[in-house]
Amino acid sequence: MITSFLEIFRYKELIKNLVGRDLKVRYKNSVLGFAWTWLDPLMTMFIFIIVFDFILAIKTKNFPVFLLTGLIPWTLFNNSVIGSVNSITGNEGLIKRVYYPREIFPLTLVLANTINMLLSLLVLIPVILAFRIPLTTKIFLLPIPAIFLFFFTFGLGLVFSCLNVFLRDMEYIGPFAIRLWFYLTPIFYAVEGRVPQRFLDIYMTLNPLAVILTFFRATLMGEPIPALRHIVVAFSICILVQLAGYTFFKKNEDKMVKRI
Repeated sequence: MITSFLEIFRYKELIKNLVGRDLKVRYKNSVLGFAWTWLDPLMTMFIFIIVFDFILAIKTKNFPVFLLTGLIPWTLFNNSVIGSVNSITGNEGLIKRVYYPREIFPLTLVLANTINMLLSLLVLIPVILAFRIPLTTKIFLLPIPAIFLFFFTFGLGLVFSCLNVFLRDMEYIGPFAIRLWFYLTPIFYAVEGRVPQRFLDIYMTLNPLAVILTFFRATLMGEPIPALRHIVVAFSICILVQLAGYTFFKKNEDKMVKRI
């Protein structure tokens, strides 16, 4: 497995070109171009503010910032996993023409969405300052949840991309599963007060994204970081998902090439 991981670095120029291609195609013929990286989460934020703050009257302190700090990392996860479903079947020509490590295709999607997340953070920081939320030293911990979010996302992306070769229904099952996951993850609500204390350990264990997003939010808003036991379990799951996803993908790689 280590040899396979190291092989990817030999194709860093190809990865760079594919990431660039993905970013260019995404905003091709768009008048606003990369501005959609910022506008998309902002428009979604305004919709949720209208629904939850005004219509449902669910009051959360600094709700716009609270929402964006959950929505931005979720967007990375959502777009990467759903996009990965067709990352192998959509690159049939390249895969059959020349040999590349096939995991490069879901990887470039995750990398492209990671760049989008970093660009979105450029909008988030001024919003945080506008709400007079002090940036604490916790912000230096931001790379930690971001790295494990990357591992978890890439691992699931590998599984979804592989399964879609053999079961094309994944194009429909994947988005549905992710949409359901959205409501089970603390994006527009806080874990505290919404999840009963007796179910908290189960909730945080079964949903590592809840821990990652809460940790992500804590680094930017100065809120309490999740309990160490929750962090250890969630990050362990992220690593296991990455390793299991990669093993599953490589085990079925030759079958995939013959099937597409």
